Amino acid sequence: MDSAAVYLALPEPDRAQHLWRYTPWHRIHPTGKHADLPESTGPPTLSLSLLDGEAAPEGVTLTSATPEDLAELCGAPHDDVASTLIRALSEGQTVVLRVDRGTILDQPLLLDVNAEGEVCSLHLLLDIGVMAELEIVTSVTGDADWFGILREGRIGAGAHLNDVVVNRLGAGQMLRVEGISIDRDSQVLAGTVGAGAKRAKADLRYELVGPGASILVNGSMTSMGEQHNDHHIEIMHEARETFSRLAWHSACGGKSRTVGTGMLRIVDGAKGSDAAQLFHNLLLSDHAEADSIPELEVLENEVVGCGHGTANGPIDEEQLFYLQSRGFSVTGARAVLINAFLNATLSAMGSETLHRWLNDLLSGGLTDLAM
Repeated sequence: MDSAAVYLALPEPDRAQHLWRYTPWHRIHPTGKHADLPESTGPPTLSLSLLDGEAAPEGVTLTSATPEDLAELCGAPHDDVASTLIRALSEGQTVVLRVDRGTILDQPLLLDVNAEGEVCSLHLLLDIGVMAELEIVTSVTGDADWFGILREGRIGAGAHLNDVVVNRLGAGQMLRVEGISIDRDSQVLAGTVGAGAKRAKADLRYELVGPGASILVNGSMTSMGEQHNDHHIEIMHEARETFSRLAWHSACGGKSRTVGTGMLRIVDGAKGSDAAQLFHNLLLSDHAEADSIPELEVLENEVVGCGHGTANGPIDEEQLFYLQSRGFSVTGARAVLINAFLNATLSAMGSETLHRWLNDLLSGGLTDLAM
């Protein structure tokens, strides 16, 4: 059965399901009707280079997926509706970003994804080789009315990967689904930077499948006007002595709404695991709304620790007054404080080179957010 038939056979999820409680499926579906499978306008335009504009080096390739790639790198659908829809829209157009074993890059890679048209989708497979060390930025741009991106794959044993996805889409909608498995002794920094799309829904899932695997998930999100951002992050500890941290910072202005739900799962037998999550929301107007729901599911008794927390609040008036006393305008002072708040997680996403690029990108829109 092809992906389209699989999708059409699935029931529409309702809001009783935690994943769709804050963003009902019909609100993120391309047409708003579950039974519709719209014709895709085609894949986005992809461009792979180093962050400084140089060509991608030897050992890094972006190619069409083979049947063998699909069999090896596609995980079991962790969300039947969202992942299957994107598979159906992208059928026959899946691509693989492959990094050879032992490849070490000094400069970050930039995968530019330009989405245009009414309905645009991308199914991207990641195959990061054993002992590889690199940084990847996936930057989503364009004016598509609806864009869906499904990223699946594996991080090889002993690899060090800084993996950042930047949402710079225009006024359309974006649905993002991820299912990444992380092997033995791998270290992953997974970052999300969000400033685009009128409505964005993400379901991000990471599986620590090998002993000693670790992941740090960081989010730096901004929303203004009537934007709606809803991110679900789930980290599964499936092996001994695995480590995870989730830190999510959202700055919300206007009448926007941001939602962050985190689930840390430690399975029976994952002894020595260590997991924690913390959501911080900066409310910049009386009409902005932020919801954070950190959750834990611990089935193993012998763990190092497992904690969670959340905090909401406005800009600190004393800090604002201090900056104004040093010559900043109200808007300038607010922009500085918003930037500092977002950089608490932005600076943890990778190297200094990557941080400077991300900070320049994000700070350009902070004046509007600060007003």
